[in-house]
Amino acid sequence: MAKVRDIMQTDVERVSISTSVLEASKMMNERGSSGVVVFNGDKAVGMLTDRRILRRFVPLNRKPEEVTVKDVMSPFFKIEADASTKEARRKLLEAGITRLGVFEGDKFLGWVTLADLEGRQLGGRKKLISSILHDDKAEPMEVLCPTCRSGFMERIETKGEVIRYQCPNCGYSL
Repeated sequence: MAKVRDIMQTDVERVSISTSVLEASKMMNERGSSGVVVFNGDKAVGMLTDRRILRRFVPLNRKPEEVTVKDVMSPFFKIEADASTKEARRKLLEAGITRLGVFEGDKFLGWVTLADLEGRQLGGRKKLISSILHDDKAEPMEVLCPTCRSGFMERIETKGEVIRYQCPNCGYSL
């Protein structure tokens, strides 16, 4: 079975957390891209997509040069580079998202999108839907902490039941 590293995109535009929404939007338009990866120094901390701009930035009713990507970016949904494409499809469907950040440990390598998975491996939307509907049990989801953006939320369980998710770095719980 194909691995995520075999189909992921590595040529993803990168911006700093202090980049304005206007600047990031211009970059996306110039490249014909639907998103950029947001970095704090050398660490990937989130992403800004065209969808996120519509849902988080537009309602602010502010000038795009006055708002930084840090204020409207979304957290990463993480997948390891050596994970199967089947696991990637499963995570995308469960979370209702269109892309996953591909990591090797804490190092950002690129991202894999629903379109990457659909076009490369399955050959069409009907096959994708069929594959997902007849898939095995879902894998656990890894989500970047929305507060500190430096740790991935961990499941806290009691007697096999999930009671909350907690960040190991800052202690934030949901």
